[in-house]
Amino acid sequence: MSPAYKAAIVGAGSIGHAHMDGYSRVDEVEVVAVVDPVANAREQYQREFGISGAYETIEEMLAAERPDIVSVCTWHLLHPAPTIAAAQAGVKAVICEKPMAIGTAAANSMVEACDASGTKLVISHQRRFTPGWERAKELVAEGAIGKPEFVNIKVMDGLTNWGTHAIDGSRFVLGDPSARWVMGALERISNKHERAVPIEDACMGLIHLEGDVQLFVQSDLYLEGADAGVFLIRGTEGLLDVTETSVRLMNSDRGGWQDVELNLVEGARAIGGETNAAQVRELLAWIEGGPIHRGNGRNAAVTVEIMMAMYESARQNRVINLPLEETEYPLGLMIAEGKLPLDYPEPYDIRSFLSWEGIDGEDYATLRAEGVPHARALMKLHGLDGPPGRPDR
Repeated sequence: MSPAYKAAIVGAGSIGHAHMDGYSRVDEVEVVAVVDPVANAREQYQREFGISGAYETIEEMLAAERPDIVSVCTWHLLHPAPTIAAAQAGVKAVICEKPMAIGTAAANSMVEACDASGTKLVISHQRRFTPGWERAKELVAEGAIGKPEFVNIKVMDGLTNWGTHAIDGSRFVLGDPSARWVMGALERISNKHERAVPIEDACMGLIHLEGDVQLFVQSDLYLEGADAGVFLIRGTEGLLDVTETSVRLMNSDRGGWQDVELNLVEGARAIGGETNAAQVRELLAWIEGGPIHRGNGRNAAVTVEIMMAMYESARQNRVINLPLEETEYPLGLMIAEGKLPLDYPEPYDIRSFLSWEGIDGEDYATLRAEGVPHARALMKLHGLDGPPGRPDR
């Protein structure tokens, strides 16, 4: 029996590999095309996964293939254009990588385009399908810690990178409350970028949610234990220590920390193929008339607004009440306004090792044949032992 849905992947990088891993586990979907402007990248991807179509632009692909689902796996600033193009072409659904967009105007443009065409928009917050987060959500709803009051989050590699997942995950576990106000602070003394977006060296923020729950986020400050999938929730009657593959609960009934039993899949594998596959399966159910997807675009736009409000608070030196009035990228505006003088002006990108510039296709293919993961292969061919860091660290 032929698969019921055809999918195309836009962006043949690391995230494109993760999406392919997910699709390969869903019998109802066949990936028929890949899009990437870099010939070397798309041709390698096409050969590796045996995909019939490879295209330089999404417009060429949409005209030739007419897929049902498009995965947008490009870098952050390139999310809106292919999402909107796919929606205008009438695809049934788009799965776009996180962060959804840089700036609320860009995020809202994606939601509006998909609403106008009836396209189901999902943002790839696939960690919502991890067993730890799912069980923690159930425990909160059951009242295991009473009324949630405070969540502590500690991440690294930029607010819009790891912080996206952590803020989104906290909201998921809490039942997706909206935000009321945000206060944030940041440091940017080096010319740091992530996937071509200027980002901060460090930041922190306090987010006040409906129901008087507060999230405290620190990014790239004290790095011990920093993880996008880990947070501690304090309630009126207990504590939850949450990771993607574990939950510990303390309340008056337990007499100390106790592990909560989880339904772990694939030997406790939390990130990657299985969560991406679960994300696709829930999307297919939504397409077929089921409930709205837990990672729908309108919900994900709330996370974008929270992060942009943290930056805007630092820009204005004040608490920002939501909805956020500034629709562009507040950190970019701070830079343009000269508010962030640099001690280290030489630009660098912490994801520069993902570039295909100067990569020999045959050398790459050899490493992949040896089992070297995509990102590690590119890093090795760029002569790097790890991601580039700030000059003084």
